Amino acid sequence: MYIPVISWITRQYRAAFEGLSTEAWVLATVMFINRAGTMVLPFLGLYLREGLGFSLSETGWIMAFYGVGSMVGALAGGSLSDRWGSYQVQTTALFVGSVLFWMLSFLTEFWSLALGVFVLTAVADMVRPANSSAVFEYAKQGNITRAFSLNRMAINLGFSVGPAAAGIIAAWSYQGLFWADAATCAAAGFLFVGFFRKRRPRRPPEQRVRGKSPYRDRGALAFSGLVLLFAVAFFQLVSTLPLYYRDAHNLGEEQIGLLLGFNGLLIVAVEMIFVNWAQNRIAPRHAIALGVLVMALAFASLNWATGLPGLYASMLILSASEILAMPFMISWITLRAGDQSRGRYLGLYAATYALGHILAPLVGTYVIAHYGYAHLYYGVAALSLFTALGFSQLPPAIGRQSPPSP
Repeated sequence: MYIPVISWITRQYRAAFEGLSTEAWVLATVMFINRAGTMVLPFLGLYLREGLGFSLSETGWIMAFYGVGSMVGALAGGSLSDRWGSYQVQTTALFVGSVLFWMLSFLTEFWSLALGVFVLTAVADMVRPANSSAVFEYAKQGNITRAFSLNRMAINLGFSVGPAAAGIIAAWSYQGLFWADAATCAAAGFLFVGFFRKRRPRRPPEQRVRGKSPYRDRGALAFSGLVLLFAVAFFQLVSTLPLYYRDAHNLGEEQIGLLLGFNGLLIVAVEMIFVNWAQNRIAPRHAIALGVLVMALAFASLNWATGLPGLYASMLILSASEILAMPFMISWITLRAGDQSRGRYLGLYAATYALGHILAPLVGTYVIAHYGYAHLYYGVAALSLFTALGFSQLPPAIGRQSPPSP
């Protein structure tokens, strides 16, 4: 009985991963190494409040500066990718970002730290739209959504490793988190340059001409507005959940890191198989809407959770919502863009998430300070229900792209 089940699971994994290009695997590995260094962000709130003694309000504002810088970096990375190419943008973001992470570890005053966080994320987050653009450029025909899912899987695997390791490092030294992020940025940069320095995209460079603007595309703007609402809700994961785990459940850094890492491990285990099955069966907007609907349940369930089992069950539901929604979000906006505007559309997409990074901690910490955690997570659940309805009304991604040559 067990052998047929194991054989079926093996076939599903093989089908999910076979046929992807070597370049797609290397791009995913670069993002895995880079995101395995995601150690500062999950513990930034605790570092600011407990390590440096900032108030809850000051903590929210510095985390908002993180989001502002991320938004600037996303827009710049997308625009520069269309103009200069994704290779130059990723190289700059990875190596300069490494130096900036190291420098940030020595800043302790409010305004110097806020400015340092802004500059760091403005540079380091240029890598996201540039890497996404490269994923499309090097994907084989018919494998675009799976190539993006492979990239997301790598990011989430890194995010599962990073916070778990960060919990151990943070218990020893919060400053060590910045040094670890610096090291992984540099390592990702060396791998990227070593592999792609002499390679060319599957689409010839001469086909790169300036295309339509995402700011004149009503469908793309409506999509971006919904993504912003989704991001404000979803990014409570890294802005207020660690505070909730500490304040409401008295968890230590190691336990918080393991809970956040559990999210990444679930996505690594399930997402590629689900996307391989669903990509030709479920319309993207319907998968997204269902995922956001499940997210409402995930946040509401935090108010019912008792002990670690309840917290892990809530994280399981949140992970399911992410698996349903996020692979199809990036696929929708990529297909909508067309060939000549992909960098700018992906830049807008990443910038929208960055704006969510700005608003999520500001909204979250304000509601906690004035009304408490229960009101925050019920409010987030209500916002998710409204957002799910909006996604269900989206038009199909009608933009057409020339498929990359095999």
